[in-house]
Amino acid sequence: MEFVKLDAAGNDFIALDLRAREAGWRPDAGDIGRWCNRWHGIGADGVLLLASSSEGADFHLTFLNPDGSEAFCGNGARAAFTWWRRLTAGEGAQPDDARFTAIDGRHEGHWIHGEPCVDLHVKAAPEDTPHGAFVHTGTEHLVLGAAPEDLAGIDLIDLAEPLRNHPDFAPHGVNVNLVATAPDAEGRHAMRTFEKGVEGETLSCGSGTVAAASVLRWQNGGEAFTFRAPGGKLGVVFEGADRAWLSGPVQMPFSGTILPS
Repeated sequence: MEFVKLDAAGNDFIALDLRAREAGWRPDAGDIGRWCNRWHGIGADGVLLLASSSEGADFHLTFLNPDGSEAFCGNGARAAFTWWRRLTAGEGAQPDDARFTAIDGRHEGHWIHGEPCVDLHVKAAPEDTPHGAFVHTGTEHLVLGAAPEDLAGIDLIDLAEPLRNHPDFAPHGVNVNLVATAPDAEGRHAMRTFEKGVEGETLSCGSGTVAAASVLRWQNGGEAFTFRAPGGKLGVVFEGADRAWLSGPVQMPFSGTILPS
């Protein structure tokens, strides 16, 4: 089985083109776990399945965490749009716009200033909890503030693990984002994310970045924000109350073949 490796600001994915396969096929959780394993497999934060859409869109995107669970992934959506654009260029003109579907509904992608930009839906506005600010941006996120000088030294795993499965966020659990309370000299807020499904820290998180921007907007106002994650820089621009555009780099470092186990 052929795959492409995609890197979206440090969020990395194994991508499979299923447009010619029977609808509904997907790898099982055991395969996904083996492929995503960074020591004995390809290594990735998750698997992207690109399929034909039955809803009049250009494609349907399925994102699977390393544990096999399905979710929406903002950086995965940007990566998938980039790859679909490359695949489509091989079939004819290379489009700069796309409409696609995912687990949380319909989305759009646009190619702007050499980077992929996709829209995310803020499903639930930020709200205070005893643990931090909760917001739903296609998946569940908890946003915690930290002084910029302290952010790098915090043990994120130790902090996040009790929150990730806290009964207050049952049954789905929550991702945990640490965000600098003040921007750096370039105007970017540093941030780090613990992702459920991965069960560890990732180099960036698209839906978490939009969650962080939603909380900053809620607390301080503003419509455009930039962030610096360990894996790269990301931007968020809001359109109305519940739509945000996520932008940032995507690389396609290599492709290969998954051999039968």
